Amino acid sequence: MPPRPRRAGARRGSISPELQSAIRAEAERLAAMPDPVLTTKAVGDLFAAIDRELDRVAKVRLKAVRELRRGGWSYDRIAAATGLSKGRVAQLVKDDRQPASVRAAGRTST
Repeated sequence: MPPRPRRAGARRGSISPELQSAIRAEAERLAAMPDPVLTTKAVGDLFAAIDRELDRVAKVRLKAVRELRRGGWSYDRIAAATGLSKGRVAQLVKDDRQPASVRAAGRTST
């Protein structure tokens, strides 16, 4: 199977070699399962677990955007510096995983 196209903005080396190795090892473990039904269920379980862990990573980005906004950075400046769109920056600032006071502070100026 050919590799899927990378997501926009994905850069080579953006995950650690250890994480890349762990993901490959897990894929090999799943591929070696003899029962296709159990394999399918196990992959679904893995995706659900990864989604939970990705939320932890997303919170790191939310905190970083919050710090930039607290530092007086505009949405435009954050977007230009990070490669995110201005709209995505606005979404992150308003994300419900942040305290309401932080979301309100993000609405000051653009």
